[in-house]
Amino acid sequence: MVSLQEFVSSMAPLIDLEKAAEISAESATSSKSLERRGCIMSNLKCTDAQTGLMGKTLLEFQPNKGDVLPPHKFGTHDVVALKPNKADVASSALGQGVVYRLKDSSITVAFDDIPEDGLNSPLRLEKLANEVTYRRMKDALIQLSKNQTGPSVNLVPVLFGENPPMSSKDAAKFSPFNKNLDESQKDAISKALRSKDVFLLHGPPGTGKTTTIIEIILQEVKRGSKILACAASNIAVDNIVERLSQYRTKLVRLGHPARLLPQVLDSALDAQVLRADNSSLAGDIRKEMKVPFTT
Repeated sequence: MVSLQEFVSSMAPLIDLEKAAEISAESATSSKSLERRGCIMSNLKCTDAQTGLMGKTLLEFQPNKGDVLPPHKFGTHDVVALKPNKADVASSALGQGVVYRLKDSSITVAFDDIPEDGLNSPLRLEKLANEVTYRRMKDALIQLSKNQTGPSVNLVPVLFGENPPMSSKDAAKFSPFNKNLDESQKDAISKALRSKDVFLLHGPPGTGKTTTIIEIILQEVKRGSKILACAASNIAVDNIVERLSQYRTKLVRLGHPARLLPQVLDSALDAQVLRADNSSLAGDIRKEMKVPFTT
């Protein structure tokens, strides 16, 4: 059994190694080297600019020569930098965005703000290592190693095997929202509702785990609980949002709009901010946050 401190001390250097490997794979001394690796898409032209996607600017790029994009390692949701085609690797970017759509003949990137100039000249896109992910993982480890307070104070010792999981002895009676649940799903939901700290739902694909999780969330909301639903991929979270929206559940989908499925965009935080009465104030605050602080 691994203790909390052993876990933190072993995971922290592994995160650093993974981050260094990704940065190394997507960095080089020359643009040509990066282009050969598929981390740079050069000699592009901006063919379309649209404002949408919760206030983001969508820029579409196509090759200046030919009808097909060159071989590359770009994918949707990747973080990219937009630069002049002849700029060196160390030069500052015209803008930084997230790949929203990728076709054989074009790539569309979502920017928070449209670059002020340079769009009429030949351009290139550079794939960036997403350091935010690694920083958040390291921050989570740091918080985990500190003295726990709040809701996690009893959960962490259970997760590391120091304390046994606790559950109520009384059966959890509930009226299901989904009338098509089978007995095994109802039994799992009852046990989950009885659990005081952790409950593991396990099963092969196609056995109704997501359906069961949706019911657990709905029952906890009915109890007055506030739920944070997380998953290993954006698609998995979007699936949960889609299922919950059928029950008119009040929810907020966190995440960059370019990484969300179109059918869940109405639930996105950006969409709800735009619909709010203070949307213009929120926009002004965002602009002020980007202005360098001077004294």
